[in-house]
Amino acid sequence: MGQTTALTLEPRQEQSIMEITAAEIGEEQNVVHLEANMGAYGKVYATIIFKFNADRSGGTYTAQGRGFIDENTMLGGAGVGVWKREGSKAYLEEVVNISDGTQNLHRGVMDMMKKTLVLDAYILR
Repeated sequence: MGQTTALTLEPRQEQSIMEITAAEIGEEQNVVHLEANMGAYGKVYATIIFKFNADRSGGTYTAQGRGFIDENTMLGGAGVGVWKREGSKAYLEEVVNISDGTQNLHRGVMDMMKKTLVLDAYILR
């Protein structure tokens, strides 16, 4: 097995602000639906399913997204990540596989008071 190289992260696109359009609050999990215009991915719709850790201050999540670049082009994305809540904000980090073969590292801050997810996407592949 070869040596790994240092990880250098470059932005995939400009920072995006996604709007929370709906939230489903549950005993075992919370589900959040979002949408935004996101540079490289066009009009994006996404769903995040949050699972809780023992003290409910964070946990893991899965995400699905669809980006419509134009009327003939759609990309799909699937992500897995970890989150931590501080007050009304949740801090998210995930790895995303996109149907065009690219991969991203997403870092975001979800603010339930503002109904936003501010998202930075970095190139992994």
